[in-house]
Amino acid sequence: MRRNDLILFLFFVFSSNYFISQDILLELNWQKPVNHYLDGKTYSIPSIEGQESSNGKPNYFYSKYLKNNFTPLLKDVLYELAPDIDLNHFKSLNIQFPTNLEISYQVTKAGNDYYFAVSTFPYKLINSQLHRVKQLVFELTETTVIGHQKDFVTSSVLKEGSGTWYKIAVNKDGIYKLDKNFLESCGISTNGLNPAHIHIYGNGEGVLPELNSSPRIDDLAKNALFIQGETDGSFDANDYILFYGYGPHRWFANGTAEFDRKQNIYSDNSYYFININSTETPLRIETLPEIQEVANAEISSYDYRDAYENDLVNLLGGGQRWYGELFDVELEKTFTFTIPNIDTSPIRFKTAIASNATNSAGTAQNYSINGLTLSETPLPSIGSDFARSTQSFQLINPVSTLPFKIKITRNSPNTLTYLDRIVLNTKRKLVFFGTQFGFRNLSPQDSLELVSYSTSNFPSNGFIWDISDRQKPKKISGTLTGTTYNFKTYNIYREYVASNGSSYFTPEKVGPVPNQNLHALAQADFLIITHPDFLAQANRLADLHREQGLSVHVARIDEVFNEFSSGAQDPTAIRMFAKMFYDRGALAPSTKPKYLLLFGDGTYDPKNRVPNNNNYVLTYQVESSENHIDAMVTDDYFGMLDDNEAILAVDLLDIGIGRILASNLTQAKQQVDKIEHYMKNGSALFTGGGSSCCLGESSTDTYGDWRTKYVQIADDEEGGYFINNDTEPQYNNVKTDHFEMNCDKLYMDAYPQETSAGGQRYPELQNAITDRVQRGALVVNYVGHGGEVGLAEERVVTIPQINSWTNINKLHLFVSATCEFTKYDDPARVSAGELAALNPTGGAIALMTTTRAVYFSVNTTTGLAFYNNVFDRNPDGSPLTFGEIVKRTKNASGNSNNKRSFTLIGDPALKIALPTFKVITDSINGKSPLIDLDTLNALSKVRIKGHLVDNSGSLMSSFNGFLSPSIFDKPKKQKTLGQDDNSPEIEYELQRNIIYKGKCSVVNGFFDFSFVVPKDITLNIGRGKISYYAFGQGIDAIGADTNFRIGGIDPNGINDDIGPDLELYLNDEKFISGSISDENPVLFLKAFDENGINTIGNGIGHDIVAILDGKTSDPFVLNDYYTTNLNDYKSGAVRYQFKELLAGEHTLEVKAWDVNNNSSTARLNFSVREKQKPNIERVYNYPNPFTTKTEFMFEHNLSCSSLDVQVQVYTVSGRLVKTINKYITSNGFRESGIEWDGLDDFGDRLAKGVYIYRLKISNSENQSSEKTEKLVILR
Repeated sequence: MRRNDLILFLFFVFSSNYFISQDILLELNWQKPVNHYLDGKTYSIPSIEGQESSNGKPNYFYSKYLKNNFTPLLKDVLYELAPDIDLNHFKSLNIQFPTNLEISYQVTKAGNDYYFAVSTFPYKLINSQLHRVKQLVFELTETTVIGHQKDFVTSSVLKEGSGTWYKIAVNKDGIYKLDKNFLESCGISTNGLNPAHIHIYGNGEGVLPELNSSPRIDDLAKNALFIQGETDGSFDANDYILFYGYGPHRWFANGTAEFDRKQNIYSDNSYYFININSTETPLRIETLPEIQEVANAEISSYDYRDAYENDLVNLLGGGQRWYGELFDVELEKTFTFTIPNIDTSPIRFKTAIASNATNSAGTAQNYSINGLTLSETPLPSIGSDFARSTQSFQLINPVSTLPFKIKITRNSPNTLTYLDRIVLNTKRKLVFFGTQFGFRNLSPQDSLELVSYSTSNFPSNGFIWDISDRQKPKKISGTLTGTTYNFKTYNIYREYVASNGSSYFTPEKVGPVPNQNLHALAQADFLIITHPDFLAQANRLADLHREQGLSVHVARIDEVFNEFSSGAQDPTAIRMFAKMFYDRGALAPSTKPKYLLLFGDGTYDPKNRVPNNNNYVLTYQVESSENHIDAMVTDDYFGMLDDNEAILAVDLLDIGIGRILASNLTQAKQQVDKIEHYMKNGSALFTGGGSSCCLGESSTDTYGDWRTKYVQIADDEEGGYFINNDTEPQYNNVKTDHFEMNCDKLYMDAYPQETSAGGQRYPELQNAITDRVQRGALVVNYVGHGGEVGLAEERVVTIPQINSWTNINKLHLFVSATCEFTKYDDPARVSAGELAALNPTGGAIALMTTTRAVYFSVNTTTGLAFYNNVFDRNPDGSPLTFGEIVKRTKNASGNSNNKRSFTLIGDPALKIALPTFKVITDSINGKSPLIDLDTLNALSKVRIKGHLVDNSGSLMSSFNGFLSPSIFDKPKKQKTLGQDDNSPEIEYELQRNIIYKGKCSVVNGFFDFSFVVPKDITLNIGRGKISYYAFGQGIDAIGADTNFRIGGIDPNGINDDIGPDLELYLNDEKFISGSISDENPVLFLKAFDENGINTIGNGIGHDIVAILDGKTSDPFVLNDYYTTNLNDYKSGAVRYQFKELLAGEHTLEVKAWDVNNNSSTARLNFSVREKQKPNIERVYNYPNPFTTKTEFMFEHNLSCSSLDVQVQVYTVSGRLVKTINKYITSNGFRESGIEWDGLDDFGDRLAKGVYIYRLKISNSENQSSEKTEKLVILR
């Protein structure tokens, strides 16, 4: 079972109601206490599987997938006395133990799935004694859910045939004028233009609401216009258009008879669209009839509002809130507000600041006007980052000019304070001023009461519009008596604008808009939103997925904004685009979209205020901005699509979401290249040499047993938390549920720690990580401390290291349970995680990675959920996509919003390269492993037979390919070294020693291979493991078997005393000892022995070992690099690439052992030439002299690359007689095969004699090297 929970399914069917219920019994698995570190102190706190932390409070979280919707009910709770626990941790956080159980539970919807989630603080005081929860019993009653298709328009007004469109921008609320000159400056010809054909669309909503159920305008709304001179059917020089435009920032009534303001953090403009369309019905501003009844009251003042908010700096590089002026060198600043015609009502202020004061004693934030203090309170204090403070106060005796002074008193020069905003509300007399102004009244009067608004100083040509309906202003009819204008209304809470009738605002021109119609798209599996710069690559990626059977839509980000946020950038527009398809699939759930890809880099700054900004596809930042943990960026926002969702911790992902971090065309192409190569199990995209071909691998396919492996890297420190609570429970779950997967554990404290000038380091581990990445793994998972520049304080993974990875044929899914490893929204730095994705010839194919700091408990919950899903398969046996893996993981990762820091970098619709089919063992030495467990003794010969099956269990009789079996010795108990005070020795299991790794043929679905068990196995008897990987014909399979034993020694075993035959080269068999190489040569060892080569590596001196330059204290252990030849356990090869050898002379010695522990040694010498520029040596031709044919040969330092080779032959007098050009792909350092028949360029035979020839090589960078030699022709 995956969790230590017992689930009882009790079904009841009642004849009258026909409903099904089931009981779920949860057994809480209490574990030994763990150390928790807070403010420099260590606390021992209780631990429970499924524990998560909420502000330091340990809660239990449980999540279960349900096929249908259920209503949950808590039926019973079983308690037990809590053992003695350290209460200091709870006291330090002021956590109180309740007398009633604190628990929440619900069934929530995620796409077409449902999840039952429980969260509880599992303690309760009973009779003053502390108890803990042992069991929870719930009854779940099935509830029928009827799908309802939501109302999105079926076609956009921007569709083809809707006329021509032009985009304009407005930056504030008001009446805007478009005249003949403006229209023509936009490219709109007014010759013959009928004003009735002019329309303006736009929504004026400001920042869109984040709650899905909040009302918002779909597509673009038509706005009512006033057009001067419309009646004559032509647009003349004096004609013009008036419309009311709403700026980007919105005022709203906050429910306390005051207004508040929502600053638009995404755009400094709102956008409207001019449409010229002869077929569209015009919408014009109506004139309301004047009300003749006598008013009950007269209104001569209105609710005035004003604000100051200057977004200059984001404190921590994340979160929605931006701050303005800094109080540091200058601790006093004055902000002047002017309110002409002010009433006698008090002025009410609201302020917001943020400060990083560590102690509030002796600090103050003082607000005053003309020396009168309105408020003085201490600065907010916090241990780190910033704390936000909001204040409310008022000025009783108002004045028209308000020099609003803010004075900061601090107790440390390190204290920084930033102003966020100042908002004021007051009453103002209804006196006309300026050219136009808006007014409204929030007074709590009866809305049905007839009132009269009285505006003095009103201009003779002025008018008033009722703008309560955002798209349909109405002209007010009233009476102008002298300079006082009166009008009556029945609804007192309405918005108005008054104009002097002659001066208006002018919008900003943006440009023409092509026709588009995202609303008319059919349902699709996969939605791609791309920046226009990357459209070609996004379409290429879409075509790749269409070939795989997915339906795909590609939309430009500007198109999404045009139809879903009135042309302004807003992350909710992206969500609404996805939600449109999601809601339309309510009646046919299989048509709902499954994946959303954001194709383009993002930034925390949507307005391009910071240098090197990469705002290609907008990010969503949470509101919190003062704490580096909470100031998150999360793409989860775009995938929470149910009506009741926004961005709460309990909200679930309904689709899989990923992002491709392209910030230029090169990166976009490289990312799609990697995806295509991975998706197609290889391609011709990376055939231009490289390390793969030099390691004896095909560069056109990516199959290999690396797909059976996953890697666990654990940090040291923290009392062993990362091993005890993260990697080992994850390993145990996988071992139970997916024992076919093989785990490579790279625990930091299991490697020797060294001291360097930069601090403590683990050089062996760093090399082991790179080695494992190069050899390949399906998943690489790191748990521990880290940051934007790498992993762990000891720098076990660094940016140069990531950039050096060339594992293009073995790309992994990288999981980083650490802090800020992929803070992709920071334009100041390209993080280590980003570089792992952007590496063009290696690194990761995708990352489930952290963009901000994460809590230990969230890492733990998320890690367990990840491993409960990553190796699962679909019902047809196919592997899950990255998007589905991350979606399931996030939905089962607890009720802390901190989980939003995990994000998927990569293609969400791409399937992880987990083999689809299965390999089955038929017999071991003629015995069925299901019936009779055989024991493999040392020096015994073993024969294993088996077959491949599809997902129905049927023999794959048409399969012909290859099998790579690996036979593991028994698991061993290892211990970490306990090298730091906070790193205890920890015992863990490791199954790494391979007694045989081979390759055999699979014919018609069957295989049969043999080998000899090495003498070096551990002789105690226990279960071993066979790991299978098969591939061929474009498919692959995986399997494992542990139904056999290993141990003991065969008394009749095979014995010999002759060591193996060894042949040692660099790169290929053309190499001759003493030749040259580049800095990264590949050791190539061919080995043969009648009984096989020993690779078990039990640490007793019988490893395959390479010694470079005689450094016996620094050997290269090569057991894992040995692979047998096809269908031959007796012979095989080792390929191992050295890195960055120094220029100059070197020696290499390799020692290998056979299974009887006989050894042999091979040696060679070589000279390294730097690869920065080409170098050729030993140029010659053979035979020389020759008569009818010779062959040119040379050595060089450009292995694993493509070369242009030119040979030019000259007479001794210098006349060119023959030119030979050849393009070669070089795997080694010695080339031959350039033949010449002795004829000149015209095909004529050259005379006998001495000739001079020049051989020149050039690389792809047009760097070259050449040598001149002589040849002799005999006739």
